[in-house]
Amino acid sequence: MPAIVFKPDYSRQYPDPLNKASGSVPIHIEHHIFTLNASQLPEGIPKSPNPREQNTNKSIYKDIRASLDDADDPTFHLKNIGITAIAQRVEYSANKDTATVLFEDGQGILNGAHTYEIIQESIADGDCPDNQFVKMEILTGIPPELIPDLAGGLNTSVQVDPASIMNLEGLFEWVKEELKGTPYEDRISYKQNEEGDFHVREILALMTLFNVDLIPYPLQPKEAYTSKAKCLELYKANTESFMMLRPILRDILQLYDYVQLSSRTAYNKSSGGKAGAMTGVFASKGDKTRSMFKFIFAGEESKFKLYDGALYPMLGSMRYLVEKKPGDNVYSWKVDSFQEVKNHFDKVAPELTRITYNMSLTYGRKPNPIGKDDNHWGNLYKEVAMEFLEPSSP
Repeated sequence: MPAIVFKPDYSRQYPDPLNKASGSVPIHIEHHIFTLNASQLPEGIPKSPNPREQNTNKSIYKDIRASLDDADDPTFHLKNIGITAIAQRVEYSANKDTATVLFEDGQGILNGAHTYEIIQESIADGDCPDNQFVKMEILTGIPPELIPDLAGGLNTSVQVDPASIMNLEGLFEWVKEELKGTPYEDRISYKQNEEGDFHVREILALMTLFNVDLIPYPLQPKEAYTSKAKCLELYKANTESFMMLRPILRDILQLYDYVQLSSRTAYNKSSGGKAGAMTGVFASKGDKTRSMFKFIFAGEESKFKLYDGALYPMLGSMRYLVEKKPGDNVYSWKVDSFQEVKNHFDKVAPELTRITYNMSLTYGRKPNPIGKDDNHWGNLYKEVAMEFLEPSSP
C-alpha cells in the first residue's frame, strides 16, 4: 500500500451527501480538497483507475504545459480542472500542514493523469515555477463498482474511447489470460494511448467474423471491417457469446496473419499469375524501402499484405469451419486441428484471391468497396463451403 505525503497550502474535508442515503449498506465517502504548489506535487502517485495511458505530445497538452511554465501568469490552478484520485484513507498531521494518502491496489488518479504527468515533466525539466498551484481532490470510501462509471464521467475533456472504459471494467481479462505466454501478449494494447502493434478493438473485430451464432449465415459480419465501434457494442452486449470463441482465439489470430502471408503465394503457385500486379488487393512496401509489414501473430515480416477491404471478407469466409458441437458451450473447428484449417485455406486461397481481384476491378481497384459488398462476402463463403463439402481431387 503506497503512502504518498502531500504538503497542501490549503486543505478541506467534507462527507459526501450519499452517506445519508446509503440505505442498508452504509457508505462513507469523504472528499479531501487540496491546493498544492505545483512544484511540490509528489511523484509516485498510482494511476490504476485511469482508463487510458498518457500521451502529452498532443497539442492540447502542450498548451497546458506552456500555461504551467509561464511564471508571469500564476493562474494555472484557475484554468486547469486539476486532479481527482481515489484512495483508501487520508491521515493529516496535527497542524494539517501535511497529509499522508494511502493507496491500495486499483486506486490512484481517476482523472487528471495528463495534468499530473505534465507537472512531473515540468518539475524534472526544472521549468515548474514556484508560484503555480494545482487543485487536487482525494476521494475515500468509494465502492469499487463505481470506479469505471466515475472514470468515464470525469474523463471528458479529451474523450475516452469505449474500449478503455471496458478494459477498466475488466471485460478483457479473459482475453489477456488466454493470450498470456504468447510471444505477442505485450504487443496488444487495451486502452487509449497504450503502446502496442495491435489493439483489442481489432481482436474483437476478428472474433466478430467467427461468431457464427451471433451473425449466422446468410448474414455477413461486415461490421468487422466497416465499424470497430459496432464490434465493441456487440461484444459488450454479448460478451458470453464472444467468450465461447476462447478455445480457438489464438488460431483466429494466427489465421489473420496466415491468410495475408499465404494467399499471394498460393495464387501465384496455382495459376502462374502475378499477384504483385493486383493493385487494390495487395499493399506493397515496394523495392525502394527496407521497411516491412509486421505480422506479430505469425512472427514474420513481408513486403506485402492484403488491404483490409480485401482481407476481411476472405478471412470471414473461413467462419464456415466454425461450429458448436452438440453438448458443447464453446466454438470449435469442424476439422480436427488448426493445421487442417490452414490446409483448407491453402486449397481455396487461389480462388478467393481471384474473386477478390475481379471484385476490385469492378470498383476501380479500390479496396474499401470490396469490404462493403454483401454479395462478395457471400460468394467467398460459398467457395469455402463448396470446397469443404466436395473436396477437389488431388
